[in-house]
Amino acid sequence: MVVFAAMCFGTTGTAQKLGPDNSSPLGIATMRTIIGAALLYGLAWYLGLDARDKIARPTSVRPYIWVCAAAGMALFAGAFFAAVRETGISIGTVFALGSAPLITGCLSACVRRKLPTARWLIATAIAIAGMTLLVTAGKDTEVKFIGVMLAIAAGFGYAMFAMCSKKILASGIRAELAMARVFGIAAVMMAPSLFFVNLGWLATIGGAVLVIWLGAVTVALAYWSYSTGLRNIAPSEATMLTLAEPMVATILAAVLVDERPATLAWLGIVIVIGALAYESRGGSASMKH
Repeated sequence: MVVFAAMCFGTTGTAQKLGPDNSSPLGIATMRTIIGAALLYGLAWYLGLDARDKIARPTSVRPYIWVCAAAGMALFAGAFFAAVRETGISIGTVFALGSAPLITGCLSACVRRKLPTARWLIATAIAIAGMTLLVTAGKDTEVKFIGVMLAIAAGFGYAMFAMCSKKILASGIRAELAMARVFGIAAVMMAPSLFFVNLGWLATIGGAVLVIWLGAVTVALAYWSYSTGLRNIAPSEATMLTLAEPMVATILAAVLVDERPATLAWLGIVIVIGALAYESRGGSASMKH
């Protein structure tokens, strides 16, 4: 389910690229979060697990965990769309998702005082080697420093979200309700930004289709699937499995928007995705905390 979620995530950058040229990355991220939160609440209501859910109340998880999960998602969403705009779909996606496992492992080591497994360390080292190739790919590939920094910031936000979501789900709360609450808080955090960005593109058919797709597929469907799978695996493994996203994003970018990285960059992307294959062979049991 985590890999399926990653496939949904992989459409994000291409959808933005195919959307209106005058769209704002922050505006897209905010509208995506708002729509996704509303749909997740609708799903929770449909399943009879709305805000009055008796299985696990929000108070069973410390408030700062909810806030940190939402802040991580808000940071990821805003920084990711900006990174893709700056440095391209393939490169932005690879750096954002490739940095997340390393950051997650470091945060886990600091918080739990328990180092990740040797397999995870090797897989992360492989991913870093692939990202290094991307940086040194040459002038034929659009690698911008500001875009890379934004992507790494997105990776940090995603790591925060993964770790805090794991704690939330451990309380026994249903996945769709947990994600609805996290995205609802994130939407409240991001909503004020709508006063400072251009929203004229939302009045177009392309703009409306863009935010509906992003909210329904890359948030509601994807994060419900992701959070359901996250119950049985560690956050560090989840962030590693989501490296399937760069594969989908790269293929879509090449086929639909003719964004083709240089040969050396392709090699870097393949190496990063190879880290996913290596990690997935280890099984979830070795990574549970």
